[in-house]
Parts: sequence; structure tokens; C-alpha cells
Amino acid sequence: MNFANRFRAGLFVLACVCAAAPFLAASEKTLYSFAGPPDGSIPLAALIADKNGNLYGTTQLGGTGGCISVGSIVGCGTVFELSPPSTVGGSWTETVLYSFQDGADGGNPLGGLVIDALGNLYGTTWVKNSFGQGTVFELSPPATSGGSWTLATLHTFQGSDGAGPAGTLMFDKSGNLYGTTAGGGYYVGTQCVSGGCGTVFELSPPATSGGAWTEKVLYAFTSGLDGANPEAGLVMDVTGNLYGTTYAGGVNGTGKCSSTFGGCGTLFQLHLSAGTWTEHILHRFTWTDGDRPVDTLVFYKGALYGTTSEGQNYGSVFQLALSAGKWTLTSIFTFNENDGSFPLSGVALDSSGSLFGVTNGGPANGLYGNVYELTPPTTSGGAWSQTVLHSFTTGPSGGPQGGLLLRGNVLYGTTTACSDGACTGGYGTVFAMTK
Repeated sequence: MNFANRFRAGLFVLACVCAAAPFLAASEKTLYSFAGPPDGSIPLAALIADKNGNLYGTTQLGGTGGCISVGSIVGCGTVFELSPPSTVGGSWTETVLYSFQDGADGGNPLGGLVIDALGNLYGTTWVKNSFGQGTVFELSPPATSGGSWTLATLHTFQGSDGAGPAGTLMFDKSGNLYGTTAGGGYYVGTQCVSGGCGTVFELSPPATSGGAWTEKVLYAFTSGLDGANPEAGLVMDVTGNLYGTTYAGGVNGTGKCSSTFGGCGTLFQLHLSAGTWTEHILHRFTWTDGDRPVDTLVFYKGALYGTTSEGQNYGSVFQLALSAGKWTLTSIFTFNENDGSFPLSGVALDSSGSLFGVTNGGPANGLYGNVYELTPPTTSGGAWSQTVLHSFTTGPSGGPQGGLLLRGNVLYGTTTACSDGACTGGYGTVFAMTK
């Protein structure tokens, strides 16, 4: 079972690169604790911020929607805003901007949001009409003070063009949106269900005011060697190449990464030439160097950085660098449970190249997750150094899964109250850490 399905199944059983100094000492503060329906519940993705410092995010569950699990109303998910206090020492204010209803608007957003220059928010929902194929939406701010935000469904997936978008979208300089779906594409391969192995898609804005957005499948995965089930977002280089990961596929040898287990996942590039997008596999994971990448990559000085959620130990952080025309993966840190386990999101980085992330489990005496920093070596070929900045000590306030947002010397993140697959009765939090 892939990550998105695994996490959803577990839950439904229950009713910027910024200049910054290294975080040598950090303190964690809970900015907001979700209360469950009609408030949001279980934030899975990273936050974003606008120019005024307001934070925006999604919750998979909660809200006013009528989604039901085991006889209980759990809600279909929300989009929320968290506004900073107007006075020093004051409280942050949460506002539910939209509650999904599992109709034409979709339900259960798993990915994060992107924002345009006008303040419109864009994201995806995992399902439509109770386990449908998912949607892409735009949420526009009110035209007048005190008004309501307005949701428009830009695209509804049909299966053949993708199903189950789980990653965060990205814009190019022309305003086109790019994303992935974990299923769909209708390729019936040996390692994929009949709905397909997933897709990479582009959504182009209308040419005239009031027109419809246009979706195009750039690539449909066929499992086997080319990867399967992309659950993360995409990044683009200066020449327009797209880079991403697949959660499975990339069959490599025997054992854990064999065809029997569906492969350990891949790192891929999509290159556009003469109107056709071509996939190039940059790396196939082998279990010893990681397994099951689940979140968006980041660029730094020509190299790609990311995480694997599993592997020989308890997950890893890797670097993928191009040298002499060949991409080479280096595992720069592997988790051993005592310093964290199962990183279910990628990394943020500062201008010095230090990486920041969260683990969903560990250390061994807590199993509620942590926030960590990885500092690059001071000499060529040296080892990266890990510092655990904060360990979550209770289940209801722990289980971070979304990535981190770095603004100046502050890290912002979310917790789910679900760690190592076990949910503890909370609804999740938004937290901040300062130097």
C-alpha cells in the first residue's frame, strides 16, 4: 500500500531559501491546536506564507463536510489561515477559509498550497464524491472586507488523465501549474492496479477571462523500471526540466526492491524537446541507499536534496549531484531511530546550505518525532552533522509529517497527532521554532 493510501487508511479507522544562522539552540512553541470538526483536523502538508506573514495550509480531515468514518462525522478537510498576533505576546488567530464537501469541490486535501501575486491559493484534493479521482482548485480571497473566500474547481481528474493528486503544485514563470497524481493514467502494468501507475500533468490558465483551464498529461508511468505512484510535487530548473520522485517502481535487483515488492522508488527528470516530454531515470533506490521517497526535492547549487521515508535503517537524507554528465546519489545521513525515524517530508534549506526537516517517529524513547538540522561538512568529503533541535514528547502534540517553512530565523511546521502510524486522539498543531 502506498503512503497516501496507508496514511488515509490509518486515519479513517479513527472516528524559500532564507538567510539564517544555524539553529544551535531552539525552542518550540505551539501556535495553534486544531479542534476537529467544524475546525480542521490532521494537517499533512507544509505551510506557506504571504507577504504579511499570514500562514496558510490544509487539513486532510475536519471542517463542516459530511464525510463519515465508522459512523462518525470526521469532515472532508479544510483550507485554513493562521494570522500573527497584533501585539507582542498575543495569540495567533486561525480562520477556516474553506471546508470541503466531497462534491464537485472534492475532499481530503493531502498536499500543500501555492499562492499567486493576487493572493489566490491553489491546491489539490485527493478524492471527489467519495473516493473519486480528485481535483485541482483555486481559492480566491473576498472582494470586500468581511466577505467569504470563493473556491473554483479548475480540473476534475477522470482516471485516464490521473487520479489521487497528493503532492503540492508548482507554478512556472508563465503561470502554468504542474503536479503529479499517485494513480491513474490507465496503464495496466504488473505492479499497478487497473487505474494506472500515476501521472505528471500540466494545467494551463485560460487564454481569455472566464475561460477554462486546460490539463495535459506530460507523462504516464508504466511501473517496472520507469517508476510508479508519484506522491510528491515537482521542481523545475532554469531550462524548464522537471524533477520528481516516485514512491514505488524502479525495480532494482532482488529482495526489497524487486518486482515482487514493486520497487523502492525513483528520482526522475522530464525533458521537453520538440513538443514531447521524455522521462530520464536519474536514480533507482536500492533499499540500502533508501526506499519510498515521498516529498518534493529542493535545489541548492546545482544539486538536488530530498529524503526517503524508509530503507535499510529508518529513512535517509540524500544529495543527487550531476558530474561529468552523470547523476550520482549520496546518502548524506541515515536515521537510526535514536536520532529520528521515518521522515515523511522533504527538507528546507538556508543560504549556508544547512538542511532542516522533521521525522514522524523517534527518538526511541519517545516515538513522537523530532525537528532536526543537518550541517554540511567543513571540508570536502567530510560528513554532515545532525542536530536534533526538538523532540516531541507527547502523542497529541507530535507526529510531524509536513515539511518545514523557513522564514528568517523561524521554522514553521505542523504535527498530525499521528506518529509511526498510531494516532493518539489529538487533531494536530501548528508550531514555530526560533533560534
